Amino acid sequence: MISRFIIALMCLFSSFAYSAIFKSDNTQLLTQWLSGVHRSTNDVIQGRDVNIDLRIFPIWQDRFDGEWLYMESRIVGSPNKPFRQRILQLVATPNGLIRLYSYSIPRASDFAGAYYTPKVLMSLTQSQLSISNNCELLIELKITNTFVGETDSNSCITTSHSSSLITTFFAVSEANISFLDGGYDKFGNLVPGRLDIPVTFLKLEDYKLSE
Repeated sequence: MISRFIIALMCLFSSFAYSAIFKSDNTQLLTQWLSGVHRSTNDVIQGRDVNIDLRIFPIWQDRFDGEWLYMESRIVGSPNKPFRQRILQLVATPNGLIRLYSYSIPRASDFAGAYYTPKVLMSLTQSQLSISNNCELLIELKITNTFVGETDSNSCITTSHSSSLITTFFAVSEANISFLDGGYDKFGNLVPGRLDIPVTFLKLEDYKLSE
C-alpha cells in the first residue's frame, strides 16, 4: 500500500513538473491576448483594398505540452472560406522565452467557422497535424507589455532552391497583433516576403466560450 502511494505521488509531481516546463503565466497571457476576433487596420494589403478578419481561440486546454489554439483568416465580406487555417502551439522554455509552432490541418475547409462552432473540431487530433514549416518563432515579453517574436533562423532547414515563406516578425499586445512575412533561402539568408510592411490587427472582441 505504501509503495503504491509513493508511486502515485511521484506520478503526480512529475505531471506538475511536465506542466511547468511547457506552460507558464506568459503562455497563458499570450493565449488570452491572441484569443478573439481581430480586424486588419491596413488600408491596402498586397496592392488590394481589403480587410482581413483573424479569429483565434484556445483548444485542447487539458493538454500539458503547451497552449494550443485554432486560427483562421478570412477576407471580410467574401463568401469564400478562410484562406488560412492553422493550429498554433505555444511552449514555455526554461529561459523565459516562448516558442511558437504552426501546424497545417488536413482538409482544413471542413473546420471553417470553428470559432463560432467549436464542436466541429472535436474530430481533429494532434496526430493529424503537419508542422507548416521548419522554423519556430522565439517570443519574449518586453517591458513595454508587448510580446515580440522573431524567427529562430537556426531552426530553419530549407531544402528547396526557393525561399520558404514564414512569419519572421510577430508582436502582440492586449489590443493589437502585428506580423511580417519573409523567408530564408538555402544559405540561411533572410529574403523579403510578399508584404512590404507589417500587417496590424486591432482586437474587436475577446473570445467567449460557447455554452
